[in-house]
Amino acid sequence: MQQLKLNNNWKLHEAPLHYERNDLAKVKAFSDGWLDCSLPTDVRMPLIEKGIIKDPVKSDYCLESEWVEHRSWWFCKSFTLEGIDLDNDVIELSLERLDTRSDIFLNDVYLGSHCDVHFPFKKDVKAVLKEGINEICVRVSTGLEEISDEELSEIDWAVCTEYDNGGKYRGDKRRSFVRRPQYTVGWDWGPRVVTCGITGDVQLQGYKNIAIRDISVVTKTIAAPALLDVTVNIEDLDIIGSKICDLHVDLSINGKLCSSSTEKSVLLTSGTNYIETSLQVENPQLWWPNGYGQQPLYTVSIYADCEGSTEQWPEFSYGIRTVTLDTSPIDGENRKFTFVVNNVPIFAKGGDWIPNDSIYARTTQKKVTQLLDEAINANFNSIRIWGGGLYETDFFYETCDKLGILLWHDFMFACSTYPDHQEWFRNLAAAEMDYQTKRLRNHACIGLFCGTNENHWLFNKIDTPKWGIEITHNHSYGLSIPNIIAKEVMHNNCPHIPYWNSSPYGGKLPNDDTIGDVHRWRDAFMSSKMEERVDLLAYDDIKSKFVSEYGYVGPCSMQTMRDYLDLKPDESIIRQGRPWEMHLNVFEKETVYAGIEKHYVDRADKLSIEDYLLYGGMVHGSVLGYSLEAIRFKDFCSGGIFWMYNDTWGEVGWTIIDYYLRRKISFYGVKRALAHKKVSIRKVNDEIVVQGMNDGAVPLDFKAEYGYVSFDGAIRDTRMVDFHLDPHERAYLLTEKAPDFDETKGTIVVIPDSEEIDPVMLITLENRNLDYVLSSVEILSQTQKDNNALVTVTSKGYAHGVYVEGDYKCSDNYFDLLPGQVKTICIENAFATDITVKQVR
Repeated sequence: MQQLKLNNNWKLHEAPLHYERNDLAKVKAFSDGWLDCSLPTDVRMPLIEKGIIKDPVKSDYCLESEWVEHRSWWFCKSFTLEGIDLDNDVIELSLERLDTRSDIFLNDVYLGSHCDVHFPFKKDVKAVLKEGINEICVRVSTGLEEISDEELSEIDWAVCTEYDNGGKYRGDKRRSFVRRPQYTVGWDWGPRVVTCGITGDVQLQGYKNIAIRDISVVTKTIAAPALLDVTVNIEDLDIIGSKICDLHVDLSINGKLCSSSTEKSVLLTSGTNYIETSLQVENPQLWWPNGYGQQPLYTVSIYADCEGSTEQWPEFSYGIRTVTLDTSPIDGENRKFTFVVNNVPIFAKGGDWIPNDSIYARTTQKKVTQLLDEAINANFNSIRIWGGGLYETDFFYETCDKLGILLWHDFMFACSTYPDHQEWFRNLAAAEMDYQTKRLRNHACIGLFCGTNENHWLFNKIDTPKWGIEITHNHSYGLSIPNIIAKEVMHNNCPHIPYWNSSPYGGKLPNDDTIGDVHRWRDAFMSSKMEERVDLLAYDDIKSKFVSEYGYVGPCSMQTMRDYLDLKPDESIIRQGRPWEMHLNVFEKETVYAGIEKHYVDRADKLSIEDYLLYGGMVHGSVLGYSLEAIRFKDFCSGGIFWMYNDTWGEVGWTIIDYYLRRKISFYGVKRALAHKKVSIRKVNDEIVVQGMNDGAVPLDFKAEYGYVSFDGAIRDTRMVDFHLDPHERAYLLTEKAPDFDETKGTIVVIPDSEEIDPVMLITLENRNLDYVLSSVEILSQTQKDNNALVTVTSKGYAHGVYVEGDYKCSDNYFDLLPGQVKTICIENAFATDITVKQVR
């Protein structure tokens, strides 16, 4: 295959929206107003660069550029056929992501239109190309302009929008008819920035005799020798005649060949040919999710020789592993919902992932790398790709393979009914799922595909009667896509990958605790009762088998807040006005204040901005940390995925990493709760129960001090206990009758003798209801190790929320010190003598 990338040196011009494809000549005749750009690009990117608009993720500037939606946008590029021979049998033009309604021209010839951002436009253009200068032009618009009220009436306007929840300036019901990233019309956590542009790669690909169209590699067995089944789809480009080819498949690791297969003299008939072979791997190195083992990746090399030409598929990495979804019965109506990797049950722990920018085309590989590295630092082994965003770039999935992040991957349908009664829409849905499952199926990180986000839950007449719709087999309001079309695609392309109809889904109604996954909202953060929104202990009542969404909101750092409000150095943060309100999550509804008042102090609205950020962040971290620990504590529950991990802009919101990649206080609460080696403690009825978790592949033995300790350290009624955990085990280690003690003066603790395992204490009251005197935090030592500072601290009494002052990344931060506890923390890129340690008062 010959390849020519066409990403650089484009020109962009706007025109009235009524300029359609027949107006190409008029647009090309414009003598000025052209903007330079390179791909991928959203039309706002060169507009920002030239100072025509302000960055829409700052302040309230998104409102100033909504006019972009009401224009047509024209991209043009001239190029020569460098590296592409016109004597190829086929020369395909590929445009990876067109957002969204688009018309494509080559040398003034109209090639076709495209209206789905989730799969590429491809066309054989050999007959249109010429020697010398060629020109490609693309007209794009948002696609929303084509949807009428009459069409929306066909689905009874049943589309979620944020203005239904009190969110101004956000939402557009027309999105349900347009296959674009759904979030760009605005969500509770992000502004309306309706994207438009060529947001992926553009290239020419030339083929001679044959073309390898797709590859499937499936791990059938993992016991030595492991068996891999390989299917190669080779197209014979001769429409009339057959051909003969030799197919070669090699598997290597670290440059060493492990297995190979050659299929000699294979007869190819015109068009598609599926050739099957297999590889045996002696002493296979297995791929595991983070914390459960290593992530060795093999290199797969596939090429075919045919009549003097060789067709090479790009080499790719492959992890040998199996993954299944265990939904076997537990008791009564209760069933498991457990990922099983390499025959080992996995507790899936992590966060929900959304696009990384309101203008997603400008997301860099560096940003993706930092976010995924931080997910590993927070002890994630899983991420759920939410269905209102987009399919990520190849780099994202390759990085997840390397890091051991198992993905729950929604298809891109979210919080809406969809017009599946229209054949054109069904065809688009099938085409994008077909493309994406073939593209992603060979990645070790893919753990499950899921049909939709919340569509079964939000639109059935029992759970949400407000829509007044009746879902039937004849009019399923979009549910034929996850119920039928997606399953057909999965069966054809990747039957070995688990599939689930929706999230949440399972039981007689979606969000049933007995079967499947749940989104825990209505009895937690979305509760109409503020007390339930801010109560830690409510999470101990969870009966779900897998929690794939729930969350709590909290503020970012001072610098991030100043950045997203776009303040000048002499300007102060004012917690009112349109910019502040726009960067406040729609569902916040003064919950941050309520949480501060429940856990810390009265009149949170009167706090300084510094104290608002500190106390609000502490509550955010406490809720996420305690809840994840509570979910993990349930031995019948196999997943805790919180909403949400990353941001599309800066706000007081759900995430633990903000838009500018700064850790929020809550990052550390999550990191401690998801530790690979961990103990936790709960009071269950009248008993104290200690749980241990050992994600790793080797046994874990440790001693721990267990018993009652007063907050001032004067009383220590404890004993040493031996604990053992097998590899990959989560088990209850100790159960005994709860002693009588004054919960305001002290608590039950577990203090392991290993620095790898954090001490824990039984929480029964909010911090403000504990009766303890502030105990000073003493720095025992400050040393330097390369560019990092090592600081060892202790306290005679209980110290709450101990933290390193400043914008540092620490091994731990905002943690509690138990009386007499000694703890060493590593501060990245810091000098030990510069470190100041404080505590929350």
